[in-house]
Amino acid sequence: MKTTRDAWGGHRVSRLTALVCLLATTVVLTGCDEVLVVDSHCEGAHAPSGLYSVTGDGEVFLYWNPVQGGDAAEFLIYRSTNPEGVFYEIGHTSRDYFVDGNVINGRTYFYGVTSVDHCGHESELSYQIAFDTPRPEGFGDRIHDANGDGWRRSAWEFDSYRAVPWDHFGADIYFIWADGVPFLVAVDLDTDIQDAGYAGFDDVDWAPVDGWSPTGTVEVIPGHVYVVWTRDNHFAKVRARALEGDSLIFDWAYQIDPGNPELGPRPSREPSPLSVSPGSRSLAASNHDADLLNTRITAAREES
Repeated sequence: MKTTRDAWGGHRVSRLTALVCLLATTVVLTGCDEVLVVDSHCEGAHAPSGLYSVTGDGEVFLYWNPVQGGDAAEFLIYRSTNPEGVFYEIGHTSRDYFVDGNVINGRTYFYGVTSVDHCGHESELSYQIAFDTPRPEGFGDRIHDANGDGWRRSAWEFDSYRAVPWDHFGADIYFIWADGVPFLVAVDLDTDIQDAGYAGFDDVDWAPVDGWSPTGTVEVIPGHVYVVWTRDNHFAKVRARALEGDSLIFDWAYQIDPGNPELGPRPSREPSPLSVSPGSRSLAASNHDADLLNTRITAAREES
């Protein structure tokens, strides 16, 4: 049984296959205990194209285009932890997608796919090599207005997957109503945020290079996805599901592999006269520079 291929599709270990094709024209070769039946109508399997991945929590979803001529009986999926190394076969499917559930969050994996036709011929490795780094995610979480009674659960700490007070030392972003408008706010100058617009949760799967809010604030609009770059160089996303009373219901994902993906220098931050500081309600006001908290937004409206 074949177990490996190199990054360019060449065999490392040959696959021994018994082939029986019940088709019109065949050539039969016999010898010892082996029988090989070759179908003259088989023209060879085509390599899959359009391979791409969707990041999951402890799993990676792989998709590719239907094979030319529809002659694929099954697909073999190969994986490696090195794009130039050996790709090991991890599974097979008769569909044009596959879910790899045997992965570890924060580790990067590289994938290739081959097709096998009805006569057992296997193609070269797919033209594209997909790579992905699975990460934790959550759905239907809630944070409250930092100026309201629920201020003790007004911020989100991505690396512990929990709601915390807006001034908690581990907080990354907090939610606040200011002048009747809901905002998500990056907690300090070393944390960045941007609005990726209306999108499905899985549609935003890569942190952008630019477009970060110069004020560190974004207006909350249900259906929008927001990308966050944390102070300790991790990337995350939040999708606003609904505004309910003084709270925001949202879905989130957090990349635990630091610096993945690699981005350029952090953008500069502009001051804003509209205050989105939660005011006097605080567990530890010393965790934040009051002057910075009082110069948080306004251009947010101008940006939108």
